[in-house]
Amino acid sequence: MSAFALERKTFCVWDPVGRNGPIMSFYSDVIPKAQSWGVSIKFVSYTDEKIAAADFKAKKCEAVLLSAILSRQFVKFGGTMDAIGAINSEKGLELALATLARPRAGKLMTQGKYEVIATFPVGSMYAFVNDRSIDSIDGFAGRRLSVLNNDPQAMKFARLAGATPVGTTLSTFAAQFNNGNVDILLMPALAYNTFELYHGLGEKGGIINYRMYYGMLQTVARKDEFPDDFGYNMRRYILGRLAAINKLVKDAEEEIPSKYWIEIGQFTQDDIDHFSKRVRLALKEDKVNHPTALKLLWKIRCRLDRSRGECARPE
Repeated sequence: MSAFALERKTFCVWDPVGRNGPIMSFYSDVIPKAQSWGVSIKFVSYTDEKIAAADFKAKKCEAVLLSAILSRQFVKFGGTMDAIGAINSEKGLELALATLARPRAGKLMTQGKYEVIATFPVGSMYAFVNDRSIDSIDGFAGRRLSVLNNDPQAMKFARLAGATPVGTTLSTFAAQFNNGNVDILLMPALAYNTFELYHGLGEKGGIINYRMYYGMLQTVARKDEFPDDFGYNMRRYILGRLAAINKLVKDAEEEIPSKYWIEIGQFTQDDIDHFSKRVRLALKEDKVNHPTALKLLWKIRCRLDRSRGECARPE
């Protein structure tokens, strides 16, 4: 296809740091790739993902990159990829993304006129706490937990754990934590320096060194605006960049001083796993989590470790 025949498309890209942020920088590599697939991409950066989502709905762009929290409204299957405890290892993440990169997976990633054309992992989500005594699910009871953008998963988590949900946004959550108005944040290591969360950790706080779930960004497109195989090509592209994504995440985790990591025993890890399943299934009952996505991720967990107690009964 000649350069003159390229379809020009705009992506609304949420990056909390702005046009020079890590998401924009990393994702810009897709621009030359897309040209070989017949599409010329222009990126427009947003520091507020709600505005990015609104502009996408208003057809100011043909695709949008959002957190799974806001992408769920367009494609529930894609939004379920960050279900708590559903992906619990790097190998599990790789298998999940490889499954979604198969040609037939396009149907799973499509809902009505929308398609998730890329799932972009931002690393393990950890519990940042302002008091190291908060080191178990029982310890969350009575504490104030950040609920970002009315996230139904964080809200369910708070209620089942007996914590007090505190509504936050991307522009307020860090200040709320750093000022002591919130006791617990669920965030990836990338947020530690980006949002200066060390202020909130201070001398008493820490980070529970156990993966709650994988944080995900989703790129959602209006399917009829792109060539038929564009979504497939994009998902394959992201799979090919997984090693680079994992390096970004590992580098961010290694930047966090060792004094902040709170190590927990096997009993507490198992308790978190059981609690996570309660949250996942409650959200399935509430029709927030997509049942097919949950079953796929259950299969992956049990393929990697058949000794898991949950493997006797499908999720």
